Amino acid sequence: MKWWVFLLLPFSLLGQETYVNCGDLTPQTYQVDFDADKVYYWGISGGAITYSNSNSITIQWPDSVGTYVISAYTTRFGCEGDTSYHEVIIEDCPYLQLFIPNSFTPNGDNYNETFYVHGADKEEIKSFVIYNRWGEIIHEVNDNTPWEGKNCQIGVYSYSVRTHNQHFTGNVHLIR
Repeated sequence: MKWWVFLLLPFSLLGQETYVNCGDLTPQTYQVDFDADKVYYWGISGGAITYSNSNSITIQWPDSVGTYVISAYTTRFGCEGDTSYHEVIIEDCPYLQLFIPNSFTPNGDNYNETFYVHGADKEEIKSFVIYNRWGEIIHEVNDNTPWEGKNCQIGVYSYSVRTHNQHFTGNVHLIR
């Protein structure tokens, strides 16, 4: 009885890469060495495969923080061959993505009627306070509830926005 041993060389898909979820993650393409005699199988632990062509795939990674794994293995002549893994780490954005407008117009035209914080991290707000020109609190909430400016005169108001680890202050113009 004779035994034949096929040695399938390992993939070049080894390693790790890291992205931060500060914006839209662009789709990433991964490729392993091609051999016409091999059949390629791919697996991913998260994200979505947007393109697949034998020895390469393109993946749209999710925006959520986590560690995701790409696995690839081959068969050749019906026998299991190479197996390779690649780790992708999505880290939390190191800074908050907030946009605080400098004016709003509560005039009843249904455009720009309220003042609130915009941006991907607006749910991180723990305190939102509006002060009049004399330093009196006229709007105070523990979330991002909009200020409607009711019964307030045209003018400049100050705000204080706190998140779990940052504090933002500034002015907002109420225009009618």
